Amino acid sequence: MPEVHQVHIDAALTHLSVGYRNPAFIADELAPVVPVRKQSDRYFVFDADREAFRASDDRRAPGTEAGEVNFSLSSDHYYCEDHALTSVIPDEERENADPPIQPGIDRTEFLRAKIDLNKEIELAAMLTDERIITQNTTLAGDDQWSDPASDPIAEIESRKGAIMSSVQALPNVLVLPYEVYTALRLHPKVIERVAYGSVGAVNEQILAQIFDVERVLVPRAFRNTAAPGQPPHMTYIWGKDALLAHVPRRPALK
Repeated sequence: MPEVHQVHIDAALTHLSVGYRNPAFIADELAPVVPVRKQSDRYFVFDADREAFRASDDRRAPGTEAGEVNFSLSSDHYYCEDHALTSVIPDEERENADPPIQPGIDRTEFLRAKIDLNKEIELAAMLTDERIITQNTTLAGDDQWSDPASDPIAEIESRKGAIMSSVQALPNVLVLPYEVYTALRLHPKVIERVAYGSVGAVNEQILAQIFDVERVLVPRAFRNTAAPGQPPHMTYIWGKDALLAHVPRRPALK
């Protein structure tokens, strides 16, 4: 009688494999893409001096000329760097791959994930660089949101005022990296706001209502900081910096 191991030859499953995906990139939501025809060009900047916000005497006596007002027009420059990666697919791999392996699709998804990762890392570094974003506050002691005595709702409101004074637009997006998001969900002042409501678990939508913004974005993307060949060392890309911003609903003229 044949042994059990003799009546079956192991083969790759065709309906199951194991892979890893970065769970949530937010770069395109926080910095909407603007399609352009040329790698470099200029764009107009209207009324950088806020002349439209200046009160002017508009009274006119009968038969006289109206007072003349005007605004400045300038331009700025952009340059789009090229970004590309490649991964070789040997003919032998294409010819010998088992059905669950799709060399072309697998490589395309892998390369796209790495390019998206780089974009996320670059944007996170830019928006948490105190030399670029000068309106920032570092919380310490019992002001940190992980401390039950802190008041994140009051802190967000005070930051809204700073943004409003700077760009005359209310912030509409709050970025809460995952570790910050989980701390706020359990914060006593947040729980107090929802304790008497009929809502379930505190999620992004509930926090958006509490902080009075259109959207709360929770980046969950990781990066592997281990050297090649070493075991993975996974860290959050966005760290523990909350970001309050005004993001236009769509890029357009003016």
